[in-house]
Amino acid sequence: MSARSHLAGRSGDPRFGRPLRLALWCAVLSSPFAVAGCKSGPDLSADYAQTAVENYDLAVGEFQDRDWDEAIQYADFVRIRFPFSRYAVEAELLIARAEFEQGNYATAQDAFKQFAKLHPTHKHVRNGWASFMAAASAFMNAPQKFFLLPPDKMRDQSPLRDALDELDAYFDHYSGTVTERYAVKLRDEVRRRLLEHELYVADFYLDRDKPEAAIGRLESAHATYPGIGLDAEVLFLLGITYLRMDEIELARSTFAELQAQHPKHHHGKQARVYLAYIRKTYGPADPSRKRPDRTPPRPKTPPLPKNPERPGRPDLAPPAAPEPPPAVRRPPPRRGPPQRPEGTTPPEGGTTPEGGTTPEGATTPEGTTPEGTTPEGTTPEGGTTPGTTTAPEGGTTPEGGTPKAGTSSGTTQPPGSRPAPR
Repeated sequence: MSARSHLAGRSGDPRFGRPLRLALWCAVLSSPFAVAGCKSGPDLSADYAQTAVENYDLAVGEFQDRDWDEAIQYADFVRIRFPFSRYAVEAELLIARAEFEQGNYATAQDAFKQFAKLHPTHKHVRNGWASFMAAASAFMNAPQKFFLLPPDKMRDQSPLRDALDELDAYFDHYSGTVTERYAVKLRDEVRRRLLEHELYVADFYLDRDKPEAAIGRLESAHATYPGIGLDAEVLFLLGITYLRMDEIELARSTFAELQAQHPKHHHGKQARVYLAYIRKTYGPADPSRKRPDRTPPRPKTPPLPKNPERPGRPDLAPPAAPEPPPAVRRPPPRRGPPQRPEGTTPPEGGTTPEGGTTPEGATTPEGTTPEGTTPEGTTPEGGTTPGTTTAPEGGTTPEGGTPKAGTSSGTTQPPGSRPAPR
């Protein structure tokens, strides 16, 4: 008895399996432990069989019924509960197929790639089907045609480039297998859509009078995607772009190639007209004709952000500090001869008793005379003035004082007189 008949109440009729599972699910929800069971999704523990083969059969049955969620849950149960069973490997492949059928193409691409990496001896890996399904998942994840959206050639083509990379890996490892003819058809379709996108971008730049930007796209498309069925369109756009860039000889050779390869195509008939125009305007072919400078312009260095801490918010930049005024260089002061201190110039006719100079403003005290002279009104030599005493050499005055500095020995001084400073 199969697992489905076992879960259907052993009646052998699979129609009773789903009502029974629904009844068990309602019973689980009505139990007090339903909250704990709903934390990680539906609680299908009552529906799981005892062995790996029975649960795998349940997963296959749900897959055939197009019930993708339950098929994934049963297969995931087999993969986790019976990891060393051969049905665990089949369950991984069934999960990848269910994800693809459900429309989760990115998840399916990763699942097929992982399966091919972990199980290289599986029959669906050796015949290249798993690798082909990874490429098909990437292709299905690309933009599709829908009447409410722009054409698919106007949108992002990254999934198509991923599909082309997957197909390159397929042809490197599984070329010659039974799935190669499907891979060839898929590769042609992917390359055709990528070429349509390149032609759309080139037309976009040509409409805006930027042939320098379109020429790179067209040259790359002509070299990368030959033999797809759009060679005439590529050559025609390439010739027109060369003509607009004044590449006369390149335009002549491109139109000649278009006319030779596609004589019955409408672009081939147009190429004949362009060749006649080039011959009439520029004369015969001249390989030494000067070509225009196609060096790309050197980009300018962007200015520093006003707000280095947050370049995206220049409005929050702190106010710039005012620039300091320019410094004024003053000439160095002119240095003359050093100034002399006051009093170094001798007064007119004035000398000290020893022949020195007299400081400015200094005068000889009244009543003092040079040595050997007697002031007016004094007695002749040998006499004395009343009230004064002649101090002998080395002696002292009558009052017991010593001779004051600045007076000569044997010189009489009137009372109250001061000696001249030295």
